[in-house]
Amino acid sequence: MLRKPGEVEALMAEALGTFFLAFIGGGAGILAPPAQGTLIPAFAHGFALFLAVSVLGRISGAHVNPAVTISLASVGRFPWAQVPWYIVAQFAGAILAAFGVTALYGKSASIAPVIAPGVGGGTAFGAEAIGATFLVIAVVAAAADPRLNLPNGWAAWVIGIALAAAIFVVGPITGATVNPALGLGPYVVDWIEGTIKTFGWLEFFVYGIAPIVGGVVIAGLYRFIAGTHRDTAR
Repeated sequence: MLRKPGEVEALMAEALGTFFLAFIGGGAGILAPPAQGTLIPAFAHGFALFLAVSVLGRISGAHVNPAVTISLASVGRFPWAQVPWYIVAQFAGAILAAFGVTALYGKSASIAPVIAPGVGGGTAFGAEAIGATFLVIAVVAAAADPRLNLPNGWAAWVIGIALAAAIFVVGPITGATVNPALGLGPYVVDWIEGTIKTFGWLEFFVYGIAPIVGGVVIAGLYRFIAGTHRDTAR
């Protein structure tokens, strides 16, 4: 008889899934020719998330994103007591991925996102928040709404495509991490390796707070319009 994965296994799965997402997506972004814009990074992140959800979803849910974890908890689809541990695991995976990328391509190959020149703080904040809504609504609808009942594997495709779509739309503005772990974790590696160029409160709010705000708002809106608040466990 197979043993159900426990909390430790779930945290390991979250770290591994976030590592997949940051390493594959970030590495592809570094190698992509600038002339191709967001094409390669968008598909790389989308396929990486598809991989993480397909392989690890049954173990931890494969949130691999603090904004997703907090948004699910905000609508009663994930226990608040586990949120801090999931976030720690997600940041650990993103930081390890950033170290892995610099080990392969050199310290200058940072996967830390940057706000495009000339973009104001409000625009950047809004871009990350809106980008997160694409991803989170896909998660709460395709994976967390038990009534949808998609065929096996389809939820992973929907979630991966949603992330790719977000990167296509807001990637030129902020890099579209829509994920606090991927947005802030690589900056820790840059700081450790002495290559950090710019980081301040603006980056913290854009990459750390905006995706959570966007995710919580859209999760609450979906909960209302889809009527899931009527059967949400409290």
